[in-house]
Amino acid sequence: MSIAVDRYELGPLQTNCYVVRSGRADAEAVVIDPGGDITQLRLELARMGAKVVAILLTHGHWDHVLGVVDLVEASGAPVYLSAAELPELESEGPELLGFSPLNSFTPDHLLADGDKLELAGLAIEVLSVPGHRPGHMA
Repeated sequence: MSIAVDRYELGPLQTNCYVVRSGRADAEAVVIDPGGDITQLRLELARMGAKVVAILLTHGHWDHVLGVVDLVEASGAPVYLSAAELPELESEGPELLGFSPLNSFTPDHLLADGDKLELAGLAIEVLSVPGHRPGHMA
């Protein structure tokens, strides 16, 4: 069985968002970087018969987190983010560019380099890749 990865371009900057499942037929999914209106994403998840069990954020830039609050409300899934990215969640990036302020949220789990996660039947190892952001994770 191979991992199923579906990519969607969300938000005003068409930021990549990924839905990852352990296989095409699996019902549990991890969503990575829901960066915009999640209406279409929710329709795609329903079409797949997939339930979001976790939301992973690679970093805290506003264009990667715009849809988090709505996706949490729709799915109840916990949010994972690097502890080093917490200050970025308080920035006013979207307002500076003329977009609405972010709905605030607090991650349920703070990640660090080397963490190992078991989510949706997937074994995930967290890697620190600072550069774009100090707390950027892969």
